[in-house]
Amino acid sequence: MSEQKANRKSNGQFAPGYTPPTAWKKGQSGNLNGRHGSCADLFKELSEAKDDKGITKKQKILAKIIQMAENGSLKAAQIYMDRMEGKPREYVEQTIIEDELIVE
Repeated sequence: MSEQKANRKSNGQFAPGYTPPTAWKKGQSGNLNGRHGSCADLFKELSEAKDDKGITKKQKILAKIIQMAENGSLKAAQIYMDRMEGKPREYVEQTIIEDELIVE
């Protein structure tokens, strides 16, 4: 008889206090090393690379967005404001009328 069958009640549930051997220990993560090789990690590494002047690509991109926004590009201004101030919340207004019969 297997260990799991020995620790089960007649209705098939586990006995009180029994922890199956496959369960994670308390405080232990099921994904110890995280996801490897994701595209986001590659982009992060490339954006932090510095040129000969010590400026990162991330800084160059931000400078370009600010320059385009100053020259009148609404899309560049929107990108900048969304990142700096956060995107505004969109609300949907709903009206619920109770006790109303709709016949079509």
